[in-house]
Amino acid sequence: MFSNNNRISTRQVFRLFVFDFVGESTLILPSQLAAFAGNDGLASIVLGGIMGSLYLWYLAYVLKKMETDLVTYMERILPAWMKKIFLVLLLVYFTGMAGYGAYIFSDVIQKGLIAGESFPLILILVLLMAGYAVCGGIESRARVYEILFVVLFVLLAGMLLIAAGDLEMEYLYGFFQADTGSVMKGSLAVFFCLMPLFLLAFFPSYVQKAKWGKLVHAVHAAMWFAIGVLAVLYVILLGSFGSRSLTTMKYPAITLMSSIHLRGSFLKRLDAFMIAIWFFTLFALVTVFLFYAQELVQRLRKKDTHKKWYLCGVMAAVFGVAEMLHQSSHGEWFRDYLLYIGIPLFLFLPLFVLLWGKGKKRHEG
Repeated sequence: MFSNNNRISTRQVFRLFVFDFVGESTLILPSQLAAFAGNDGLASIVLGGIMGSLYLWYLAYVLKKMETDLVTYMERILPAWMKKIFLVLLLVYFTGMAGYGAYIFSDVIQKGLIAGESFPLILILVLLMAGYAVCGGIESRARVYEILFVVLFVLLAGMLLIAAGDLEMEYLYGFFQADTGSVMKGSLAVFFCLMPLFLLAFFPSYVQKAKWGKLVHAVHAAMWFAIGVLAVLYVILLGSFGSRSLTTMKYPAITLMSSIHLRGSFLKRLDAFMIAIWFFTLFALVTVFLFYAQELVQRLRKKDTHKKWYLCGVMAAVFGVAEMLHQSSHGEWFRDYLLYIGIPLFLFLPLFVLLWGKGKKRHEG
């Protein structure tokens, strides 16, 4: 029998974070990197990974000083009014990220499998499944992804290996041509797709205290595993389509999978099955942000009795965000949202809360 103590292992943490990182980054980054830096997008990927490592080191240092998760420390240290403001901002951030993930997930389903079907209907079904998964708790989701991890990534490795046999090598010539500014723009795009790193600030309460050090190492390993997957995929995409063609594609990875030709009646549609890796990774991204958004509402309301209603309210807000992204042709408002709400919280909130706590303790002492 499985234990049910609201705790997960560091191995499960590694696999959860791999799913969170891989889905969004491998779908949307290749075309952006090709537009920013062309073949030098590989340098952007490495630099983005280095920025992610530095941020993870900073966040791990802050959490070590707090000796607990971010929200618990905020409740212990901050004035009630300030705590509520930050919890609301975090709720807006998580809701927006869940909505963005749900939009990409539903858009991939609509364009990749059932073209012409109603987007709102697909979105509702996605959110209902995500809500059901959230109700199962973090342990249930961790077990599912632990089982799926090996199967999906072995299949992905096989498909990429097959695709690597058809590369046009002339497409891979021409490195070190992009200027420094373009490479840095690409690295920032990679770093932004590593924003699930911020979730480390909420994980200590789900891992035994003795394993906090291993928790950080697991997240760091998951990030570099995802960076490696992105780098290999980007090289194969460059060799298959060229950087110019890559910039015109919305989801190049999906296009690549559909272009792989396999022999045998059983294997002919394995490419369609392989799209499932992005279904599971995007589903993981949606559910994790949905889960923490619901937890934040519960902290704001300070009641456990209406937990499912809180989840329904968050799902309605996520639906609104995803539908707005679908209706918007460019989504500048979402970039502004990330710039003025998501990124400041991502970078500065943990340090601000820690310094406030140190100042309070010094004053009381």
